[in-house]
Amino acid sequence: MARDALASAATLENAPTPMTRGMVRMRKAAASSLLVLLLGTGSCTSGDGDGKETTADEPSTCEQLLGAAGVEWVKNSAKEKTGVASDSEDLKSARSLFYGYAKAWDPKSTQIPTFSNSELCRVVKTSGATTNKNLSIYYGASIVPFDFSVDEKAGAQGTKTATPVNADVKLVHAKRKNGSGKYYIYVKCRISGAPAGQENEVPIEGVMHDTLTGDTDARVHMKYLLHSAGVVARSFDCQNNPKVPAEPPIAVK
Repeated sequence: MARDALASAATLENAPTPMTRGMVRMRKAAASSLLVLLLGTGSCTSGDGDGKETTADEPSTCEQLLGAAGVEWVKNSAKEKTGVASDSEDLKSARSLFYGYAKAWDPKSTQIPTFSNSELCRVVKTSGATTNKNLSIYYGASIVPFDFSVDEKAGAQGTKTATPVNADVKLVHAKRKNGSGKYYIYVKCRISGAPAGQENEVPIEGVMHDTLTGDTDARVHMKYLLHSAGVVARSFDCQNNPKVPAEPPIAVK
Protein backbone atom coordinates (compact mmCIF):
# COMPACT_ATOMS: atom_id res chain seq x y z
CA MET A 1 0.00 0.00 0.00
CA ALA A 2 1.46 3.36 -1.01
CA ARG A 3 2.10 5.95 1.65
CA ASP A 4 -0.06 8.54 -0.12
CA ALA A 5 -2.96 6.10 -0.12
CA LEU A 6 -2.59 5.62 3.60
CA ALA A 7 -2.51 9.36 4.14
CA SER A 8 -5.63 10.04 2.10
CA ALA A 9 -7.54 7.39 4.02
CA ALA A 10 -6.09 8.21 7.40
CA THR A 11 -8.44 7.91 10.35
CA LEU A 12 -6.99 8.39 13.79
CA GLU A 13 -8.97 5.52 15.24
CA ASN A 14 -7.20 3.11 12.87
CA ALA A 15 -3.86 4.86 12.50
CA PRO A 16 -0.95 3.52 14.54
CA THR A 17 -0.84 4.91 18.08
CA PRO A 18 2.25 5.78 20.10
CA MET A 19 2.08 2.33 21.69
CA THR A 20 1.54 0.32 18.49
CA ARG A 21 3.58 1.93 15.74
CA GLY A 22 6.53 -0.44 15.78
CA MET A 23 8.14 0.67 19.01
CA VAL A 24 11.74 -0.51 18.81
CA ARG A 25 12.67 0.44 22.32
CA MET A 26 11.00 -1.15 25.33
CA ARG A 27 9.99 1.09 28.20
CA LYS A 28 12.82 0.99 30.66
CA ALA A 29 10.76 0.55 33.80
CA ALA A 30 7.21 0.32 35.05
CA ALA A 31 5.53 3.38 36.53
CA SER A 32 5.87 1.95 40.01
CA SER A 33 9.68 2.34 39.90
CA LEU A 34 9.61 5.97 39.37
CA LEU A 35 7.94 9.03 40.74
CA VAL A 36 8.93 12.62 41.32
CA LEU A 37 6.20 14.88 42.68
CA LEU A 38 5.16 17.32 40.00
CA LEU A 39 6.74 20.67 40.85
CA GLY A 40 8.26 19.02 43.90
CA THR A 41 11.61 19.92 45.43
CA GLY A 42 14.72 17.87 45.87
CA SER A 43 16.07 15.51 43.27
CA CYS A 44 15.29 12.14 41.79
CA THR A 45 17.60 9.88 39.84
CA SER A 46 16.07 7.08 37.78
CA GLY A 47 16.90 3.65 39.09
CA ASP A 48 18.36 2.22 35.89
CA GLY A 49 21.68 4.01 36.21
CA ASP A 50 21.27 6.26 33.19
CA GLY A 51 22.22 9.34 35.18
CA LYS A 52 18.97 11.22 34.62
CA GLU A 53 18.34 13.58 37.50
CA THR A 54 15.74 16.22 38.16
CA THR A 55 16.40 18.96 40.70
CA ALA A 56 14.58 22.07 41.85
CA ASP A 57 16.88 24.09 39.57
CA GLU A 58 16.43 21.78 36.59
CA PRO A 59 12.78 21.34 35.56
CA SER A 60 11.70 17.92 34.38
CA THR A 61 10.87 17.38 30.73
CA CYS A 62 7.18 17.35 31.72
CA GLU A 63 7.55 20.76 33.32
CA GLN A 64 9.35 22.10 30.26
CA LEU A 65 6.68 20.79 27.89
CA LEU A 66 3.65 21.88 29.92
CA GLY A 67 5.04 25.15 31.25
CA ALA A 68 4.19 26.53 34.68
CA ALA A 69 0.54 27.17 33.77
CA GLY A 70 0.18 23.67 32.34
CA VAL A 71 1.64 22.08 35.45
CA GLU A 72 -0.86 23.99 37.61
CA TRP A 73 -3.70 22.91 35.29
CA VAL A 74 -2.75 19.24 35.67
CA LYS A 75 -2.39 19.50 39.45
CA ASN A 76 -5.68 21.33 39.92
CA SER A 77 -7.62 19.17 37.49
CA ALA A 78 -6.35 15.87 38.88
CA LYS A 79 -7.41 16.95 42.39
CA GLU A 80 -4.83 14.60 43.94
CA LYS A 81 -1.07 14.46 44.23
CA THR A 82 0.55 13.73 40.89
CA GLY A 83 3.95 12.41 39.93
CA VAL A 84 6.12 12.30 36.83
CA ALA A 85 7.36 8.96 35.53
CA SER A 86 11.16 9.07 35.56
CA ASP A 87 11.44 6.41 32.84
CA SER A 88 10.24 8.78 30.12
CA GLU A 89 12.73 9.99 27.51
CA ASP A 90 14.33 13.42 27.38
CA LEU A 91 14.41 16.01 24.60
CA LYS A 92 17.97 15.17 23.61
CA SER A 93 17.16 11.51 22.92
CA ALA A 94 13.92 12.44 21.14
CA ARG A 95 15.82 14.85 18.90
CA SER A 96 18.40 12.20 18.05
CA LEU A 97 15.69 9.70 17.11
CA PHE A 98 13.84 12.24 14.94
CA TYR A 99 17.04 13.30 13.17
CA GLY A 100 17.81 9.69 12.32
CA TYR A 101 14.40 9.14 10.72
CA ALA A 102 14.36 12.49 8.92
CA LYS A 103 17.79 11.98 7.35
CA ALA A 104 17.07 8.36 6.40
CA TRP A 105 13.75 9.20 4.68
CA ASP A 106 13.78 8.16 1.02
CA PRO A 107 11.67 10.45 -1.24
CA LYS A 108 11.44 7.68 -3.84
CA SER A 109 10.05 5.06 -1.49
CA THR A 110 6.32 4.28 -1.49
CA GLN A 111 6.55 2.12 1.63
CA ILE A 112 4.76 3.14 4.79
CA PRO A 113 7.51 4.14 7.22
CA THR A 114 7.75 2.45 10.59
CA PHE A 115 8.80 5.15 13.01
CA SER A 116 8.90 4.88 16.77
CA ASN A 117 8.40 7.93 18.95
CA SER A 118 9.48 9.12 22.37
CA GLU A 119 7.32 9.32 25.46
CA LEU A 120 8.58 12.58 26.92
CA CYS A 121 6.09 12.99 29.74
CA ARG A 122 3.78 10.78 31.76
CA VAL A 123 1.95 12.18 34.78
CA VAL A 124 0.12 9.81 37.13
CA LYS A 125 -1.59 10.02 40.50
CA THR A 126 0.60 9.24 43.51
CA SER A 127 -2.12 9.08 46.15
CA GLY A 128 -5.28 7.05 46.59
CA ALA A 129 -6.04 3.86 44.73
CA THR A 130 -3.64 2.91 41.96
CA THR A 131 -5.17 3.50 38.54
CA ASN A 132 -4.06 3.40 34.94
CA LYS A 133 -5.15 6.99 34.40
CA ASN A 134 -2.42 9.30 33.17
CA LEU A 135 -1.56 12.26 31.01
CA SER A 136 1.10 11.38 28.46
CA ILE A 137 2.93 13.41 25.81
CA TYR A 138 4.76 11.78 22.91
CA TYR A 139 6.87 13.29 20.15
CA GLY A 140 8.49 11.79 17.08
CA ALA A 141 8.45 11.51 13.30
CA SER A 142 5.00 11.29 11.70
CA ILE A 143 4.26 8.28 9.50
CA VAL A 144 1.91 10.43 7.42
CA PRO A 145 2.74 13.67 5.54
CA PHE A 146 1.79 17.07 6.93
CA ASP A 147 -1.10 17.48 4.48
CA PHE A 148 -2.77 14.12 5.14
CA SER A 149 -6.56 14.11 5.15
CA VAL A 150 -8.58 13.36 8.27
CA ASP A 151 -11.97 11.66 8.02
CA GLU A 152 -14.02 13.74 10.45
CA LYS A 153 -17.08 11.48 10.35
CA ALA A 154 -18.04 9.81 13.61
CA GLY A 155 -16.46 6.38 13.83
CA ALA A 156 -16.66 3.49 16.22
CA GLN A 157 -14.36 5.25 18.67
CA GLY A 158 -15.70 8.79 18.35
CA THR A 159 -15.13 11.88 16.24
CA LYS A 160 -12.06 13.58 14.82
CA THR A 161 -11.52 17.23 14.02
CA ALA A 162 -8.61 18.71 12.07
CA THR A 163 -7.76 22.40 12.48
CA PRO A 164 -5.08 24.11 10.37
CA VAL A 165 -3.17 26.66 12.44
CA ASN A 166 -0.78 28.10 9.86
CA ALA A 167 1.50 26.92 7.07
CA ASP A 168 3.69 25.07 9.58
CA VAL A 169 1.27 23.71 12.17
CA LYS A 170 -1.87 21.56 12.18
CA LEU A 171 -3.97 20.31 15.10
CA VAL A 172 -6.14 17.19 15.23
CA HIS A 173 -8.50 16.33 18.06
CA ALA A 174 -9.90 12.83 18.51
CA LYS A 175 -12.71 12.63 21.06
CA ARG A 176 -13.73 9.17 22.14
CA LYS A 177 -17.20 8.11 23.20
CA ASN A 178 -16.00 7.49 26.76
CA GLY A 179 -15.13 11.17 27.03
CA SER A 180 -11.35 10.79 26.94
CA GLY A 181 -9.42 12.64 24.29
CA LYS A 182 -6.32 12.37 22.16
CA TYR A 183 -4.80 15.57 20.86
CA TYR A 184 -2.36 15.64 17.95
CA ILE A 185 -0.09 18.32 16.54
CA TYR A 186 1.93 18.24 13.32
CA VAL A 187 4.81 20.66 12.81
CA LYS A 188 6.94 21.09 9.70
CA CYS A 189 10.53 20.84 10.87
CA ARG A 190 13.28 20.88 8.27
CA ILE A 191 16.44 19.12 9.41
CA SER A 192 19.86 20.03 8.10
CA GLY A 193 21.18 17.19 5.95
CA ALA A 194 17.76 15.64 5.25
CA PRO A 195 16.41 15.14 1.69
CA ALA A 196 14.50 18.05 0.11
CA GLY A 197 10.84 18.08 1.12
CA GLN A 198 11.44 16.22 4.37
CA GLU A 199 9.62 18.82 6.46
CA ASN A 200 6.41 18.11 4.53
CA GLU A 201 6.75 14.34 4.28
CA VAL A 202 8.26 13.60 7.70
CA PRO A 203 7.00 16.34 10.02
CA ILE A 204 7.08 16.25 13.79
CA GLU A 205 4.06 14.58 15.35
CA GLY A 206 3.10 15.32 18.94
CA VAL A 207 0.41 13.46 20.86
CA MET A 208 -1.24 14.24 24.19
CA HIS A 209 -3.40 11.48 25.66
CA ASP A 210 -5.35 12.44 28.77
CA THR A 211 -7.31 10.09 30.99
CA LEU A 212 -6.09 11.82 34.16
CA THR A 213 -7.52 15.32 34.45
CA GLY A 214 -11.18 14.75 33.58
CA ASP A 215 -11.05 18.01 31.60
CA THR A 216 -12.81 17.58 28.24
CA ASP A 217 -12.05 21.10 26.95
CA ALA A 218 -10.16 20.69 23.67
CA ARG A 219 -8.89 24.28 23.77
CA VAL A 220 -7.15 23.76 27.09
CA HIS A 221 -5.42 20.62 25.90
CA MET A 222 -4.43 22.19 22.60
CA LYS A 223 -3.01 25.23 24.39
CA TYR A 224 -0.57 23.12 26.37
CA LEU A 225 0.14 20.84 23.42
CA LEU A 226 1.08 23.95 21.42
CA HIS A 227 3.37 25.04 24.24
CA SER A 228 5.05 21.65 24.20
CA ALA A 229 5.43 21.78 20.42
CA GLY A 230 7.20 25.12 20.66
CA VAL A 231 9.64 23.66 23.17
CA VAL A 232 10.25 20.63 20.94
CA ALA A 233 10.70 22.69 17.75
CA ARG A 234 13.32 24.85 19.45
CA SER A 235 15.05 21.82 20.91
CA PHE A 236 15.08 20.09 17.51
CA ASP A 237 16.60 23.21 15.88
CA CYS A 238 14.15 23.25 12.97
CA GLN A 239 15.86 25.10 10.11
CA ASN A 240 12.57 26.52 8.78
CA ASN A 241 11.77 28.18 12.13
CA PRO A 242 8.13 26.99 12.34
CA LYS A 243 5.71 29.46 13.88
CA VAL A 244 4.04 27.72 16.81
CA PRO A 245 1.50 30.06 18.46
CA ALA A 246 0.70 30.15 22.16
CA GLU A 247 -3.06 29.75 21.68
CA PRO A 248 -5.13 27.50 19.40
CA PRO A 249 -7.31 29.06 16.68
CA ILE A 250 -10.84 30.12 17.63
CA ALA A 251 -12.11 27.18 15.56
CA VAL A 252 -10.90 24.79 18.28
CA LYS A 253 -13.77 24.32 20.71
